[in-house]
Amino acid sequence: MKKKLLVSFSGGETSAFMAQWLWKHKQDEYEMLFVFANTGQENEETLQFVDKCENEFGFKINWIECDVKDGKGNGTSFTLTDFKNAKRNGEPFEQVIKKYGIPNPAFLHCTRELKMNPIKVFAKSIWGKEKYYLAIGIRVDEFDRMNDKFRELRIIYPLISEIPMTKPKINFYWKQQSFRLNLKGYQGNCVTCYKKSDKKLFQIAKENPSAFDFFDKMEQEYGNGQQIFRQNRTTKQILEQAKDWNGNVIDDSQNITIQTDLFSESCEAFTNDCSV
Repeated sequence: MKKKLLVSFSGGETSAFMAQWLWKHKQDEYEMLFVFANTGQENEETLQFVDKCENEFGFKINWIECDVKDGKGNGTSFTLTDFKNAKRNGEPFEQVIKKYGIPNPAFLHCTRELKMNPIKVFAKSIWGKEKYYLAIGIRVDEFDRMNDKFRELRIIYPLISEIPMTKPKINFYWKQQSFRLNLKGYQGNCVTCYKKSDKKLFQIAKENPSAFDFFDKMEQEYGNGQQIFRQNRTTKQILEQAKDWNGNVIDDSQNITIQTDLFSESCEAFTNDCSV
């Protein structure tokens, strides 16, 4: 009997590589379920990429969004969606903020409620109480992000244990493909995630100040003295600081020779750097 495997597809090139590799090489071993949790604050290019992967690689990707329940003790569930109907104006994210408050480095609940809990509830809706493994797209060059309880949680890391991959190797793979994620390296994940380094946030602010509109609105409506960004800075402060920044962030999405950025701000679910 095949083991059950839930494949967490974050929407990035690393998780996409993992997903297609598992589909090609592990179907005899696992019954697989692929899931993408849309936060409503993804870049449009990410949504297009997920849709393209499903069409090109031939496996079904289940698109879900959080369904936040009112009242204490009522856990977050999920709703099914698809590329056409996926929320694009932050609606799932606002649900989480309305109930749990502004996320920031001291309150890491956004990944828990936007991704982890909906994914777990979705898996239960398919497999009931049956046990399953969970595949996470963490590369060998970011092994420090492995969950300390990965054995207990039945998490597997194919890009560490099965086919060790680094960021340059991932880039090399996608350079050979007919399509790839049409984003620069610093633009990945939620559009203006507070885990991004200042230089990345400043670069995005210079290129597209309106990318910060959603978080600015959230601070105005639900802040209650809480700010989103590191060092207790508001969205407006980030935008102001960006005006005085004269640096330039290298786009490492094309790099196949040396490692320039380990994407430590990546928000893949079920990692040590996300609240559980």
